[in-house]
Amino acid sequence: MIALKPPPLPAGRLNKDTRLKKRILLLLLLGICIAIPAQAASRSGKVQPSGPIADNKGTPPSVTVGKIVAVVNGERITALDIERMARPEIIRNRLNPNNPEQRAQIEEIYHQALDAHINEILVHQEALRLKTEMPESEVDKEVTRLMQQRKLNPEELEKQLKQEGMDTKSLRAQIRRRLLSQRLLGGMVARKIILPREEIAKYYEENKESFRAITEVRMAIVVYPPDVNAEAVSQRIKSGKLSFEEAVRQYSIDPATKPNKGVMAPAPWSEMSPEWRARVSAMKPGDVGELFIIPHERFQIKAQIKLLEKVGDDKVRSLAEATPEIEAILREPLLRARFEEYMQGLRSRAIVDIRGL
Repeated sequence: MIALKPPPLPAGRLNKDTRLKKRILLLLLLGICIAIPAQAASRSGKVQPSGPIADNKGTPPSVTVGKIVAVVNGERITALDIERMARPEIIRNRLNPNNPEQRAQIEEIYHQALDAHINEILVHQEALRLKTEMPESEVDKEVTRLMQQRKLNPEELEKQLKQEGMDTKSLRAQIRRRLLSQRLLGGMVARKIILPREEIAKYYEENKESFRAITEVRMAIVVYPPDVNAEAVSQRIKSGKLSFEEAVRQYSIDPATKPNKGVMAPAPWSEMSPEWRARVSAMKPGDVGELFIIPHERFQIKAQIKLLEKVGDDKVRSLAEATPEIEAILREPLLRARFEEYMQGLRSRAIVDIRGL
């Protein structure tokens, strides 16, 4: 069976390392955590690594609840803390901890998780030092929002938390910690970045097509095997001799979408790459697009989509309407640089003892 990479809907989706770092960075810029390489921290002379983060077999360490893997200004990090942070990323990347060939990827995830947790603690400690306040009502709102997202009532939430080795008290503490960090970062980092109006207007003019008031797009896809004449099949679809759904049934090699007549998960317009936005913008519901290439290490894999629905208004938003989104886009690299500078300052004053998992 040919191992397929998913079609490149969101920009940068194909590079797993980039995707991991970007996901962690975005979480951090929201006040949860950010990963800064431990090597950079060690140059401050106050980080003392004393062991590998994975064993010599390349598998993640077995988690011992009480085992201390690092101490940050006197605050302990346990192996269980890191395992909890790393587990979702390992699952998302479909990695097998028992597969030696995936050693490097899993080690990187654990390193990222440890670095992220160290930085999270440093930010929280700084928030406490500056006596940053967080009303209990804000924590209540976050708990309510979490239950709404997961479609749980309080009893169901408690049950799910128990399965994850937590309870409501520890969840609220975790949320409070995140909100404190978020408030600190908003004052120390985000508010100090000012964008010229001219720069926002220039970005708008250069990227108008991406500011249609579409919220999401629903599509179906057929992914052709490399030994099939995709051009000939595509012509049959467009001439009406073969339905798109029948083409999916006969030819598609995408195991994720084939059982559902090729229907993909709804794609948020804001997360689609410029290439995909251009591909979809000129299409109307029911249209079948042109063939395109899905990158693959060994084969030239061809695919085409059928537009099922555009959710939202297809008109281009005005500059005023698009400004908040443009500001967020332009701020991201500036936030990254400012945040890393801020974190380096915290690290330089911290005593971090990394003991290894």
